[in-house]
Amino acid sequence: MNITEQQFEGWLSAYGAAWEAKDSSGFADLFADDALYYWTPFEDPKKGQGEVAAAFAQAVANQQDIEFGGRLLYVQAQLGAAHWSCAFTRTSTGARVHLDGIFVVQFGNDGKALSFRQWWHTDEG
Repeated sequence: MNITEQQFEGWLSAYGAAWEAKDSSGFADLFADDALYYWTPFEDPKKGQGEVAAAFAQAVANQQDIEFGGRLLYVQAQLGAAHWSCAFTRTSTGARVHLDGIFVVQFGNDGKALSFRQWWHTDEG
């Protein structure tokens, strides 16, 4: 199944909403049961919804006042790419943290992510 811009925008919106709500179950549900999630290009991927949910829960545990934004860069066949940014307050320090990144997602026939690769940078020291 080829993904449309509208479908990818919906997925991107759900991704951001799950992050802002710190909803690890909703976040993991955006991914296929056997998805590969590359948190960075230099780490082994998280495999499957369970590992994705656990990594996400750990990442957001120290975040509050989360604001996510993203925009589509392209959609072609089963691939979509987006530019995203996120800001949150680190609960342990009170510092406001900003992230900026790109991700490329390969979708399955059910509209869930099969492969997710991201590259990002933070202003956090």
